[in-house]
This record gives sequence, C-alpha cells and structure tokens, in this order.
Amino acid sequence: MKKYLLILLFSIPFYVSAQNDTARVKPAEQYCMVIATGRMFSTKVTISVDFGQPTKAFSDKRMKDESGVVLDFNSVIDALNYMAGNGWLFVNAYALSEGSSGKVLNYVMRRPIPKISIN
Repeated sequence: MKKYLLILLFSIPFYVSAQNDTARVKPAEQYCMVIATGRMFSTKVTISVDFGQPTKAFSDKRMKDESGVVLDFNSVIDALNYMAGNGWLFVNAYALSEGSSGKVLNYVMRRPIPKISIN
C-alpha cells in the first residue's frame, strides 16, 4: 500500500504541469505597403495601399475611407499620420523606382492583431 501511495504522490506533479498554454492569445502582425507617388504640377501625392490582396489589372488601389471615397493627402507625412492613427507602425521606407512625376516611395508598415485561439 505504501508503494502505491508513494507512486501516486510522485505522479501528481506530472499531471499538474501537463497543462497546455493554448488559452493565451499571442499577438500576430499584419503588414501593408504604403506607396506614395507625386502628382505632376502639384504638391500633393497619390497614396495607394497594398495589403497583399489579389487585385485586377486596372483596379484603383488608392486609399479610401469606410464609405469608399478616395482620401486626399497633402503630403506623405499626412498619409503616414493617418495610418499611425489607425494603429499602424512604421517599419521601413525605400524608393523603388523613378516614375514620370518623380520618385515612388514605399513605406512598409505593420500593426499587431490578436490571433484567435480555438480550444
């Protein structure tokens, strides 16, 4: 009897520590690319956003609000402030190519999103 009691006492910690940690929600990240293109004969910029979604050949990728109206930005900083206000964080910036109206600037941004855990 003492032998069974001793085995039971030593095996309880293994059952207690065998709990898995799947109930925690670990953050995931979502990325996007903000593409700023200068307009000819204007100081304003055209901002388009690439979220990685498939697009059609001649679709309009300009940034729009919730009602579908194209947003008009005075500068790249204006667009980046808008994105920061929506929870996006700056990661990297680079000039990809030179278009007919000047440089095309790309800004990589990310934001944390909660990962859904299914138990």
